[in-house]
Amino acid sequence: MILPYIIKSAMALALLYACIVPLLEKETFHRLNRILILGCLIMSFAIPLVHFTGRTNPTVDMVRQAVLLPEVLINGNANEQSVWSWADIIICIYIIGIVAIFSMTVVQTVRLTKWLRQCEHITDNRGNTIVLTDCATSPFCLFHYIVMSRDDYANNRSYILTHEQEHIRLGHCIDLVVLQVATIMQWFNPFVWLIGKNLKAIHEFEVDEAVLNKGIDATQYQQFLVIKAVGNRLQPFANNLNKESLKRRIIMMNQKKSNRWMMLKALFIIPVATLAVSVFASNTGVSTVTREAVRTANALPTANMQTQQSATKAYDVVEVMPKFKGGESAMMEFLMMNMKYPQAAVKAKQQGRAVVGFVVRKDGTVSDVHITKSAGYAVLDEEAMRVVKAMPAWEPGKQKGKPVNVKYNVPITFRLK
Repeated sequence: MILPYIIKSAMALALLYACIVPLLEKETFHRLNRILILGCLIMSFAIPLVHFTGRTNPTVDMVRQAVLLPEVLINGNANEQSVWSWADIIICIYIIGIVAIFSMTVVQTVRLTKWLRQCEHITDNRGNTIVLTDCATSPFCLFHYIVMSRDDYANNRSYILTHEQEHIRLGHCIDLVVLQVATIMQWFNPFVWLIGKNLKAIHEFEVDEAVLNKGIDATQYQQFLVIKAVGNRLQPFANNLNKESLKRRIIMMNQKKSNRWMMLKALFIIPVATLAVSVFASNTGVSTVTREAVRTANALPTANMQTQQSATKAYDVVEVMPKFKGGESAMMEFLMMNMKYPQAAVKAKQQGRAVVGFVVRKDGTVSDVHITKSAGYAVLDEEAMRVVKAMPAWEPGKQKGKPVNVKYNVPITFRLK
């Protein structure tokens, strides 16, 4: 389902951001910081898709055998009622947000493309296209396009071209595309917006460093940035030249280079990523394999070695296992014919899996019926136990030729069409 995936992805991003980004935020390892931030974004979407299996006890092997048996599902028809669950409402709001932000992105892109086509184009010495506008706009680049006003081209060409050419060379536009996709998918997550702000700041730090490495005077370059940030040509959409980011950029340009040993702090991503995987990845070990077994709604012996104390001992596994009269197909038919999807659960859109434990006694009767694993809703658990209690007598199990009590589990899935 999309809702659990999105929630896990958002929580994974929050964990990765909170634990990793602050470590190197004040260091001068701009390329490393950029890689870490992009890594956090990508990992947050990939971790919930990770599936791993674990084999901790014999139960896993026994449950896996159930997957090969005929599948039996207790279906309910959800089309007969129009009650929306809270999950449906949340998904609807989430999709509306995605559509809204995606639509705004498309509209802005189309408008920008049309505007760029109407302006004068000049090719620079690196094969990029310089777009000259008649209005006073803050310089920016979009892939291989460099946009600036005619006044900036006449008076500040050297600084602007060097700056924007470095943005293009370093591939920052690709980062912004990845960021925009992540923002659309997690528009509700404040951490994706914080990461976007940090990533754009790192882009500027990285470019400022590259510009100064080309021999441009730092004082003159900083004066140029101040003029563009606080002068009359300040534009509301020129996010990189606002006063707050400008202060951080100047501080970073004047900051002493960080010791390379500080880069070792980036290794902290390994335990954090491991923690995120262990918490938010899908576990297809004991519990997930059991989920597959539930879909088959068949009977299989439990391998739980912790037996309940009772007047008569119940075995986990015996030489001759109990058998439903008529075999597995007859048992499946009995379950399908007698199990009814509760109407209250249909109206509330409740579905899930229940594992019912019971004992096949020496005389073949079924007793000690209980819920081993709940479906999450009492009404579904009760229906599952009702049908198991109504089972006819089995052929009893035998140990050393004598009938004995044997424990069994019946996994049952309730699913709405």
